[in-house]
Amino acid sequence: MPGVPTGRACDACRKQKKKCDEKQPACGRCLRLKVSCVGSGQKRFMFKEQQFLPNSNQSGQKALLSRWRPTQKENYFFEIPRACPGNSMTSLTNSFVGAIKRSTDLRYNVWWSFGIFLEDVPRRLGSNEALDRAVDALTTAHASFCTRQPVRAEALAKYSRALKTLRVYLDDPLQASASNTLCAVMILLICQTFIGNPGEMVSGHAQGAASILHARKKFGPRDDFERKLFLSLRGSVLFEGLYNEAIDLSPEEWDALVENDYDQNQPEAQILRCLARAPVLMKRGRRARRDGEDLTPLTMEVRPIYEKCKLILAQLKARTVEYETSELSTMTENFMARILRAHYLRTHGIGLAITIVFNCILQALDPSDYSCIIESKSLVIETLVHAQESNVYRPVGAGYVIMCLSAAWAVTADPQLRLMVEVTFIDYRGDFVTPDGVNIPQELERASENLWLGSTAQKHAISIP
Repeated sequence: MPGVPTGRACDACRKQKKKCDEKQPACGRCLRLKVSCVGSGQKRFMFKEQQFLPNSNQSGQKALLSRWRPTQKENYFFEIPRACPGNSMTSLTNSFVGAIKRSTDLRYNVWWSFGIFLEDVPRRLGSNEALDRAVDALTTAHASFCTRQPVRAEALAKYSRALKTLRVYLDDPLQASASNTLCAVMILLICQTFIGNPGEMVSGHAQGAASILHARKKFGPRDDFERKLFLSLRGSVLFEGLYNEAIDLSPEEWDALVENDYDQNQPEAQILRCLARAPVLMKRGRRARRDGEDLTPLTMEVRPIYEKCKLILAQLKARTVEYETSELSTMTENFMARILRAHYLRTHGIGLAITIVFNCILQALDPSDYSCIIESKSLVIETLVHAQESNVYRPVGAGYVIMCLSAAWAVTADPQLRLMVEVTFIDYRGDFVTPDGVNIPQELERASENLWLGSTAQKHAISIP
C-alpha cells in the first residue's frame, strides 16, 4: 500500500500546491488568508505494506500495520486506529495529533495546557462515538482559534453534535461509566475554551463529570489512563465546585478526586488536597451564616488549612525562583527545560489562587482578622506580577491566569487594587471568546460573593491604620 507523502506542508497549501513555511501552530499563508491551518510542520502518517501473519493457522489471514513514526525530537508514540488510510478517522487522528504535538508553540499547545492524557486519545478513536465527535469539535475549534478567526459555524455545529451524542451515551448505564465517555466530557470542557461559554464561571461539563464519577462504584481513577485524565479533570471539577453548589460530593469523594500516584508527593498535589476541602467548608459556612450559628468552630477548622496553603505556596514560589536563578535557565533551552519553566510558573499561579480562596473564606468567617486582610494585599500584588510574567504563554498556555485574577479581585476591597486586577482580567479575557452582553464587573462580583460565603468584600472591609 503506498505511503502518505512525507512533506510537512499544511493541508491548505498542499491542496493549492503552494509553498508552505511549515510554521506551527499555523503557517504564514493561512494566517494571512485567515483560513484554518491543519498539519503545518507535521510529518504525515506512514503506512506499511499489508503482510501475511507468520505461523497463521488460517489461510489468507492478513494484518494491516499502521504506525506513526515520530521524529527523533518527539519521544512519544501514537497508534492509529485500524482504518483505511485517507478516510475520515485517519484525517481526524492526523488533525488531533497536530493539535497536541509537543513541538507546537506552548502558547497554543493543547497537550501542554490541558493534560498528558491527551497523548492516549488517538489510539482510542474509533471505539466511542461520543469521544470521536468531541475530538472533532475540539480540533475544528482549535484550528480556528490558532488563526485568530471568529468561531466558525462548523465548530459550533460539531460541538452541538458532540453534545447530542454524549447525552445518548450517558443514557446507557454501561457507556456512561466508560473511561472514553468521561474523556469525551473532559474534551468538550476544553472545547469551551475556544468557542466560549455563556455560563462563564460554571461550564456544566465539570458537573457532568462529577455526576459520572458519583454514579460509579469506584469514584477515583480505575487505570493508568484515568490517572492521567484525573490530573486535568480534578482541577476543573474543584474550581467549578467553588461556584456551583450542584456539584455535591462527599468529603471522601473530593479526596478520591485529588489523590493521584503521578504527583502525590509534589507541592502542587498537596495544595490541591487543601482545595478539596473548600467546597464542603464553603457550603457549611453559608449554612452557618444563614442560620446565625457560631462561626468560631468553623473558623478554627479553616485556619490551619490556610496556614498550610501559605507554606506550600512558599515552596512553589521558591522552586520557581530557584530555577530562574540556576544555570539551567541561562543555557540554551531544550524541550524539557521549556516545559519545566512553564510548569513551575503555572503551579505557582494556581497555588496563589487556592491560597486566596482560603483567605476569602477566613475573612468571611472572621471579619476582624487583620492578618488575613494585610496578607490579602500582598497576595493580590503577587498575582498581578504573576500575570505579567505569564504573558509569554498567552493565550492558551496562560488561560488559567483568568481564574487567578478572578480570585484576586474577590479577596480585596481596596479600590485601586481592584481596578488594576480588573484591567488585567479584561485584557486576559480578551484572548478568548466573550459572549455578547457579558458585564465583567458583575461577573467578578458574582464570583466574589461565592468565595465570601454569600456576602461581599466591601461589607467586611476594615480600615487598617
